[in-house]
Amino acid sequence: MIEFLKGLFRRKGGIELEFAAISECGLVRRDNQDHFAAHPDSGVFCVADGMGGGEGGAKASEIACAKVSKAASDKTDFPERIRRIASAVRAANGEIREYAKNAGYRQMATTATILAVEKRTGVGVIGYVGDSRVYRFRGGELTQLTHDHTLAGELSRRAATRALADQLDGRAVALSHVLTRAVGIEPDVQTEWRKIDLRDGDMYLICSDGVYDMVSAGGLRDVFAAGGTPQEIADRLAVKVVDGGAEDNYTAIVLKTGVRG
Repeated sequence: MIEFLKGLFRRKGGIELEFAAISECGLVRRDNQDHFAAHPDSGVFCVADGMGGGEGGAKASEIACAKVSKAASDKTDFPERIRRIASAVRAANGEIREYAKNAGYRQMATTATILAVEKRTGVGVIGYVGDSRVYRFRGGELTQLTHDHTLAGELSRRAATRALADQLDGRAVALSHVLTRAVGIEPDVQTEWRKIDLRDGDMYLICSDGVYDMVSAGGLRDVFAAGGTPQEIADRLAVKVVDGGAEDNYTAIVLKTGVRG
């Protein structure tokens, strides 16, 4: 983690952030196991999708977002903030496992996907566990910046030949939501990290699988290509999810970046 944080302060300038968020049960589920956290002042945003059924899943995602929020509110420099967020995910992992043990839950866990922005320099860091995603819309193109920690995702990355990749395509639906990583599953949690550079006019989407399962990549691109404020985009996205059936809880944070001055 220390090596990863080297060289974060490379670019001069500053970034302004505008965001909107939605989080709904959908048309099938009775409760919402998703949670999100948004801290524009410190540039930290998080989406967590709980698993374990009812209260267990909802509590797991709540714990993860609460831990990240506490780390985000700390008045430290950006590298230290990222270190504290990483520690917060590990602390959430332990707390979720302890809660599950005391409550008698067989399984209780959550995804956690975080986008943190150093607004002074325009550098961002993405940390994620599970299959909640981050997309970037830039220059008319939508790019997925995370990869899913699912059996389908892991096998696809390891496919050495096109023939094997073709075989995996046929099993993608069955394997697409079998998580290989989540906060609370194992005694220790491995968060995947990457650094990104933000540009003026970038749009970012942080979302649970209830969004991208209902809206294709092309549909997501069209939502962003239509333009508008983050709230307008989030509202259009919610309509698209509902039109697709809204079979799961769906949570999304839409973030727009602008250069100061």
